[in-house]
Amino acid sequence: MTTVYFIRHAESPKTDLDERTRGLTDGGQMAAQHVTTYLKDKKIDLFFSSPYQRSLLTIEAAARHFGKDILVDDDLRECAFSGRHQTMPQADVYPLVQQMFIDHAFSRDGSETFRSCQHRGIQALMLILQKNAGKRIIIGTHGFIMTSIFHHFDAMYDFNFLRQTTKPDIYQLTFRGTELVNVSRITLPLYD
Repeated sequence: MTTVYFIRHAESPKTDLDERTRGLTDGGQMAAQHVTTYLKDKKIDLFFSSPYQRSLLTIEAAARHFGKDILVDDDLRECAFSGRHQTMPQADVYPLVQQMFIDHAFSRDGSETFRSCQHRGIQALMLILQKNAGKRIIIGTHGFIMTSIFHHFDAMYDFNFLRQTTKPDIYQLTFRGTELVNVSRITLPLYD
């Protein structure tokens, strides 16, 4: 059995207009510490991440704790909601995302489709699973691509599921080969 922890990044400021370089807010940095505290006793073998700074920063301290490098995979990046890879206001993102869940081929302004984002995410996950059977793996990720990957296995992971995820959020998935066996959400304890 292979265990994969999908870790959605902590809170990120919408003030940086470049999706790739957006970091974490002060609250996001504190929440990333809680992620590390939770993972410390989990014996993690490998760390993978989206190349986007907010994902890397969310799992960076945990990787350091285990003495592991973070393997960056561009195919784990968030969906390009804008053809220019620029940050969009939250009020604009959710109507667009809802349309993308309704119509998997929908694209606006040269943006990526649900189908293309899901396809590259699943390809990346399958390669990770095939090369690392029996390992305990972290994937630093984003809300949309994570949900689209989960949707590949079960359509219950939809727009409403995405809306209820938090920043950060952790989902533990168990695989037998490339077959998904179980999904559970990890609730991070509150720390002082």
